[in-house]
Amino acid sequence: MWYVTLSTQSGIMMTIFILCGFIPTFLLSPFAGVWADRYNRKVLMIVSDSLIALSTLILAIIFLMGYDSMWLLFVVAAIRALGTGVQTPAVGAVLPQIVPEEHLVKINGINGSIQAIIMFVSPMVSAALLSTTAIEVIFFVDVITAAIAVGILLLFIRIPTHAKAAQSEKVSYFKDFQLGLKYISNNSFLKVLFIMFAVFFVLMAPAAFLTPLQVARSFGDDVWRLTAIEIAFSIGMMAGGG
Repeated sequence: MWYVTLSTQSGIMMTIFILCGFIPTFLLSPFAGVWADRYNRKVLMIVSDSLIALSTLILAIIFLMGYDSMWLLFVVAAIRALGTGVQTPAVGAVLPQIVPEEHLVKINGINGSIQAIIMFVSPMVSAALLSTTAIEVIFFVDVITAAIAVGILLLFIRIPTHAKAAQSEKVSYFKDFQLGLKYISNNSFLKVLFIMFAVFFVLMAPAAFLTPLQVARSFGDDVWRLTAIEIAFSIGMMAGGG
């Protein structure tokens, strides 16, 4: 997103990039949630992460060949969003599966702390890379880290097949999806929670996605300015989560 912001400073380009990066996830997530309940979650994570890495690798090679059109970023953003749409529900379902119930709250807290640290550090790493290397190098770094993650998951982490995935007779896909929607509609707490999340994300989206563009237009296209904004967002989210 920073690359699009600094290269174009265009609200239209930013909007297209954001739509390409989030609409596929939004459309796929309800189906992917059912997949995470019906199929092997480890396989889903490996396949989705590999899809993300492969699309980024192809983009890096194309950029190295001199074809650096903006529409290529939009296409790859959409493909990565599809991978994220499959990966996120699978990852979210794995922790309760492999962690004993009595330790789940503690492990969730540790996981939240790790995510907060990543959110804080990643803007600084991104700024350092964007200031010192070409965008193609950053793409390759992303591919390498994804390959390491897939390798660790494939070779060292054992995730047993959950009971529903092992069943020979399964409820039909749409019946499964319908049961999930019915459960949410009958649970007043979940219903209110989903509505609150929807309202929150609608209100948060303009500030979260378009603030970098506003900063670049108003104060200049220095990378450190975008870094400062992202760090400020991260600190605010950590403070709110704490």
